[in-house]
Amino acid sequence: MRSYNAMETTKRRHFDYLTMLDSKKKKFNLDVSADESTMLASLLQDHNDEVMAFKSRCDALKSCNAEAHKALFLYLAEINKAMAPLSQTHGH
Repeated sequence: MRSYNAMETTKRRHFDYLTMLDSKKKKFNLDVSADESTMLASLLQDHNDEVMAFKSRCDALKSCNAEAHKALFLYLAEINKAMAPLSQTHGH
C-alpha cells in the first residue's frame, strides 16, 4: 500500500505543478523557465520511478500470493471508487 500511496503522491505532485505552469502561461502569458522545466522533468521522473517500484512489488506479490494480489487490487478499486467524486472536483 505504501508503494501505491507513493505513486499517487508523485502523480499528484507532477500534475499539480504542470497545472500551475499551464495556468501561468494562460493567465500571464509567461513561458516555462529552464528551472521550471527541469523541476517538471524531475517530478515526472519521480513518478515514473514510483510506478516502476509499484509494478515490481505487485509482480512479486502476485508470484508469491495471488490471493493477496487480487485482494489488494479489489481494495484499490474500492478506494478509487470512493475518491472519484473528489478527483472530479479537483480535476485529477
